[in-house]
Amino acid sequence: MSGIFSTLKLPDMITLLNALCGFGAIVATQNGMLHLSCILILIAAIADGLDGSLARYVGGSEIGGALDSLADVISFGVAPAIIISSYMGNEYFTLAAVCFYLICGILRLARFSISKSDNAFFKGLPITAGGITVSAIILVDKGYFQPIAMAVGCLILGLLMVSSVPYMKIRSKKKTLPLTLIFAIPIFSYFLNATLTSTFTAPLLVTMMLYLVSPLYIKNRKKEVHEHNKQPN
Repeated sequence: MSGIFSTLKLPDMITLLNALCGFGAIVATQNGMLHLSCILILIAAIADGLDGSLARYVGGSEIGGALDSLADVISFGVAPAIIISSYMGNEYFTLAAVCFYLICGILRLARFSISKSDNAFFKGLPITAGGITVSAIILVDKGYFQPIAMAVGCLILGLLMVSSVPYMKIRSKKKTLPLTLIFAIPIFSYFLNATLTSTFTAPLLVTMMLYLVSPLYIKNRKKEVHEHNKQPN
């Protein structure tokens, strides 16, 4: 048993934190603490971004990639599915949509594990983004969101995850630092004054909505560059 523990590196510890946050989100949901479960998903998302950054700088272990995918299934696949089911009830169409979301998330991770790495883009919506979007919606919602709307949202997220739509990888400090702040504010607000969490999560939700539609900008930008290159000098 000590053998596998000796192979773990710092990025793997962060990945395991990701998985533990996902498990904690499931336990919190079972105990009726839905907002806490969503906050734990956001913490898991920060851990998911941090472990990759650390692995690039200090190096990862042999099991790091597989470990990351397993943690992501828990935190951004299973946990959000359970959260949605608890939040929206057990209507058949909601359960069907949640199952579709979960299956697409698993397929997305399986495809990612065997795909060649692209330094600039993801192929399809990352499952992490799906889990963050679900959590942000529930944190912002004040009871107006209907089950049918959430079901449609799950279907859209699922389809985007298994699609070939290119999504930007955000790695530059100019982008990651503001994003970290956008994530941190709702988390701290929950523990300091939970009544303000909904308000402080709104910027995160807007950010995720913009990210969901960002491929439209990418497509138009690529088209502009292609047309510019065709023009004679």
